[in-house]
Amino acid sequence: MSIMSAPRKRRMPLVPEPFESVVISRQAVSLGNESTMAKTWARFCPNLNIPQYRETLSEEKKTELDQRATKLWRRAIRNHFQKSSEFRWEVCAWHDAFGLIMEDEGLWIDKRPYEYVEKDDSGQTTVKTRIPDGTLGLRAYDDYELKRGYRCDDPACKEDHSTKQPDQRLSEDRLRAMMHNPECALIVDGVWGKTDLVFPFAVYEAKKGASSYEIEAAESQIHHACQTYLAMLDDLARNPDNVAEYQTTESSKYQLFAFTSCGSYWEVYVAWKFLDDCFVETIWKGDLKQFLRAFDLICIIDQIQEYAAKHHREFVMKHLEAWHTRHEKSQDAKEHLPKALFTAGETIENMDLSDSDEVDSELDSSSGESDSSSNSFHFGDLVWQQALNSKPPMWLHLKEESKTTKQDRVRQTRERNRKLREELPRRQDLEGISLQGQGRPSKSQVAKNEAPKRRRGRPAKASSRATRVTKTAPPVTRRSTRTRTVTRGKT
Repeated sequence: MSIMSAPRKRRMPLVPEPFESVVISRQAVSLGNESTMAKTWARFCPNLNIPQYRETLSEEKKTELDQRATKLWRRAIRNHFQKSSEFRWEVCAWHDAFGLIMEDEGLWIDKRPYEYVEKDDSGQTTVKTRIPDGTLGLRAYDDYELKRGYRCDDPACKEDHSTKQPDQRLSEDRLRAMMHNPECALIVDGVWGKTDLVFPFAVYEAKKGASSYEIEAAESQIHHACQTYLAMLDDLARNPDNVAEYQTTESSKYQLFAFTSCGSYWEVYVAWKFLDDCFVETIWKGDLKQFLRAFDLICIIDQIQEYAAKHHREFVMKHLEAWHTRHEKSQDAKEHLPKALFTAGETIENMDLSDSDEVDSELDSSSGESDSSSNSFHFGDLVWQQALNSKPPMWLHLKEESKTTKQDRVRQTRERNRKLREELPRRQDLEGISLQGQGRPSKSQVAKNEAPKRRRGRPAKASSRATRVTKTAPPVTRRSTRTRTVTRGKT
């Protein structure tokens, strides 16, 4: 095994951990498209020579690309001059740029949170949450969709729909059962325990403007998302019987795409594993107010959509086979789970169980994070764990422990604030301080000013007094000035 394919250190029980560091490269946008490192090290890199890519398309596809690029270009100009909000920029991106991905039955795009582990100030490992503006991944299927299959409604359609057919390896029930099996515990969704959007292939972050601060903030958020989702693909590629190694020699060639839009300014990234680091390279940038840049972006995203449907999906399903096999052979998964249990678990997961005693969002608001999704599936995980009749997987134990720690901190903070409120009146009485407290005194405590009030109206201008002083000046000075002026005029 080469140095480039050497896996980072992992061991059972498997706990999702992001890559520790990220390496950033802008070589492609600085030195030209031909110098991009993604062509050498990544599994797939879009053809950045857009005229060359366009020549490989049919006339019908060329016409469609022209129409989509025109719509994207015009909408970018309109949003720019209308000073549109970040929300409108997101909506236009989903509709105009990612429209082909949204129409693909095998893919899924949504604004989804993702969870990750991080050590707090006290050195304890906690679970935190971030929410990118868009996550693009694969779709999991329920029993009805698996039985029905994909059916094209267009009788004249001649496309190959094999990549859109539901697959048993992406069954929601099988994925959820495997996640809760401590012998596997492979996380498939950014939200631990969920199967709504599995194994993302791209992330998206939007900002309203294109200032240097907004661009840096969007890039920072994208880099962190790449570290987390790339680690998820890294765990998938491992040999479940020995997670210290990959399943095959080609298993280490996984990757992730990313997009940032700061107003009309877009950038496209490719992320892959480089040694033990997450390597992120910017392969394209452009302003969509220029038609050629809008056309370039449409062509790049179409290539990424084709990669996701034909290669990324196949890569995921191929490597899931080994994990499903390990789960089915394990002792904890031998018992047959009744269908009613799956329905009960899904019903509980969809319930709104939040109340005033749950973790306050203020704990994570300072870092732009949210923990609002943690409570929605907590009891569903417990139902699944009781069904498997086994100890909880490490990720669930870590999540529950982190949640309990946050709740304890909230209770301690509330108790401390309550005691301070109760002690304040006593302390003020002992110190002789009015309950009014520090601040602006009441009107009754303010002494009235006995001085006469100023008359209403505008006060006299200072320029009028200056005029009177000028008039009292000696007349000799004025005559002398006029004499010199007249003399100079005659000269």
